[in-house]
Amino acid sequence: MRYRDAGVDVTRSDLIKDEIVREIRSTWGAAVAPLAGGFAGVMRFPGAPHLLAATMDGVGTKLHLARAAGRLDDAAADLVYHGANDLLVHGARPLAFLDYVAQAKLQPDDVLAVVRGLARACREVGAALVGGETAEMPDTYLPDVIDVAGCMLGTVAPGVLLDGSRVRPGDVVLGLAGSGLHTNGYSLARRVLASSRLTLADPLPGSAGERLADALLAPHRWYGPSVLPLAEADRIRAMAHVTGGGIAGNLVRVLPEGCRARISAGAWPRPALFRWLVVEGAVPEDDARAALNLGVGLVLVVAPETVAGVDAALAAAGETVWRLGEIVPGLRAVEWIGPA
Repeated sequence: MRYRDAGVDVTRSDLIKDEIVREIRSTWGAAVAPLAGGFAGVMRFPGAPHLLAATMDGVGTKLHLARAAGRLDDAAADLVYHGANDLLVHGARPLAFLDYVAQAKLQPDDVLAVVRGLARACREVGAALVGGETAEMPDTYLPDVIDVAGCMLGTVAPGVLLDGSRVRPGDVVLGLAGSGLHTNGYSLARRVLASSRLTLADPLPGSAGERLADALLAPHRWYGPSVLPLAEADRIRAMAHVTGGGIAGNLVRVLPEGCRARISAGAWPRPALFRWLVVEGAVPEDDARAALNLGVGLVLVVAPETVAGVDAALAAAGETVWRLGEIVPGLRAVEWIGPA
């Protein structure tokens, strides 16, 4: 089963993004920091000592599973964590969040669950939920569907801003463990689940009795408490949030020209959920790498002389850290080495 079989064509999506870049950049003035492949937009705010960072995303098809399992609040919280991590990779701290919730016919219990989840996560990451939009559109949405999207705003000091420009050959690539699919790959995961004839209440094959519902709906991790202190202490050269596109598709976004990342596919153990998805769905390895995070939620690029200290600090903060690979001279790209 390939990702496009589940209705998602990553190649086509990338082409669309490439075609709209010119229009987007035509709006940029001198205040905008031109981050190539940025996870957030960053710009100077008149009269403010800090830069303003902003990112936008939606929960996506994880909402279908969450609604079926009665866990809309958790899926909504994941949107906040996702946005906060997109700011984090540029060294920014969350400041405020705005949401969008829509259904064909608004269901009060659904909407309240979503807002409760958003508010809970905003309190955790330190962002104020300052407003949003609630829409009822019967001609746009199917009866049993809910859509949730949101914009995260944050701030970053100019001297802290991470844009990948300091990455050099010889740097080390570290990976921090994720907690599941986070908020990507659900079209594929749902298709595999449906073809397996298992239900959300069934145990995850290959696990120690974990339910599929818990594995598939595990919260999207927020890495700020362990990573922000290192970013603000200038101990990280670049970061990539592993979202749509997988490890390679996101790490390449922070590589400067002349730098190539070599990632060892066997550098970390794949969690049971990913092993099951790949085997049960007969998912080709290239699709698995492009659609799923495979157990790695955040990637850090650090100077070789600081690896030991960064690793120790992250471990002390409770993170599971793997050495994924290194940066070498070459064409700007991410290269996989060896079998998983």
